[in-house]
Amino acid sequence: MSNHQAASEEGRSPDVPRRFRTILADPPWETHQQGAKGAGRHYRLMSLERIKGLPVSELAEQDAHLWLWTTNATLRDGYDVAEAWGFAVRSPLHWVKFRLGPGSYLRNSTETLLFATRGDAPVRFRSQPTWINAPVQEHSRKPDEQYAVIERISEGPFLEMFARRRPSNPDWAIWGNEVESDIVVPGYPVPSDRHHNHQRK
Repeated sequence: MSNHQAASEEGRSPDVPRRFRTILADPPWETHQQGAKGAGRHYRLMSLERIKGLPVSELAEQDAHLWLWTTNATLRDGYDVAEAWGFAVRSPLHWVKFRLGPGSYLRNSTETLLFATRGDAPVRFRSQPTWINAPVQEHSRKPDEQYAVIERISEGPFLEMFARRRPSNPDWAIWGNEVESDIVVPGYPVPSDRHHNHQRK
């Protein structure tokens, strides 16, 4: 059986690996995201238990890195999600926006990308500070600079979960509601699954 046939039968695009050394995830956190200014106006949200239930452990190599975006309201939840996925958080990386955002108590001007590992997965670059400064774009879009940081520190192959566009680097596989996904995640359907189902027929 060819690689193309095997990938199609398993719901994966050709040449997409079974497991990934590095996974980037930007979950649509439900916590504190309802209401007139919440993210629920822009996309479907997901409960904490549903996020924890994602089979990330099966998608990752035994020795792997995880990069997990959290909001200030879900920072504690992020540690729990990483643990549920089989990873231990090693350090936060803060995206400093240098502009005032919304907030009930303090005004949100940062978002946090948690760096986590499992197994024997050393970093490739040891001089990355715990912050980056990058411009804010449309709602919820994370800075393109994230890819350069991750690729400098972590080994591929790479998977971005909850992707909203395809990265310029072809070494990334993607999965999400708004993209033509490269993989199928059982129990978590996305629109492009129809394409994979058609391939299997």
